[in-house]
Amino acid sequence: MKRLPTTLAIGFLFAAIPATAALPPKYQRLAELKAILESSEVQALLPDDQQVDRIEYVRPDLYRVSAGTCFLPVAIVKRPAPAGMVGPRHFDVIPGELDCPAEATE
Repeated sequence: MKRLPTTLAIGFLFAAIPATAALPPKYQRLAELKAILESSEVQALLPDDQQVDRIEYVRPDLYRVSAGTCFLPVAIVKRPAPAGMVGPRHFDVIPGELDCPAEATE
């Protein structure tokens, strides 16, 4: 009878399913920035002779990537999580249309 509470406690520990919570905002932002930099679609649209100079936060789920004189809007689009799934937000990186205004003359 003395072992029953211990056995129940051990049983509950093994039955518990670990769950991960959503990322804190600063880590979610870092995940989005990393995904933008690693996106092959974003890299394919940027000019070969330009490198990413800056990524600007425009508003929730929208960034502007600057490379030389070119600008590329990049949207973060939420993907639905599988049923019952918890954890960090699932998203896709969707680049917009590249804008390369003419360089200013000196």
